[in-house]
Amino acid sequence: MERDKADHLRFCPLQTALGQRVLTDHEAPRDCSTAVLIDEDGVHIESTAILKLFPWMGFPWNVLGPAGLLVPRCVRDTAYRAFARNRGSIWKCVKRVFGMGDTTLDKHRERVLGLQEPVDPDWGFG
Repeated sequence: MERDKADHLRFCPLQTALGQRVLTDHEAPRDCSTAVLIDEDGVHIESTAILKLFPWMGFPWNVLGPAGLLVPRCVRDTAYRAFARNRGSIWKCVKRVFGMGDTTLDKHRERVLGLQEPVDPDWGFG
């Protein structure tokens, strides 16, 4: 969210009532285990959803995203699924190696739609 300097993007957890309603309205998969991007071009899932966000993130991401879309989708989505399955372990390792703390989203709360109180602490809100 910090890389979106133009404040263009909004996020909505798929698990929320609003998230499920938006998925239904756009005939998107209602699977909460994947990334979904809905933009002017339609519904994108998995690696395509992530890579289509990159142009809004500034250099070097705005170059890497479109380049990544040149990789065949079957290859990208296989890598995406492997990462998604192991993201908890990967994040713990990154935090341990680089000494990073837990990520909190409180300062970006206005950019996350559909949250209702109380918010599950595991979602990154204090």
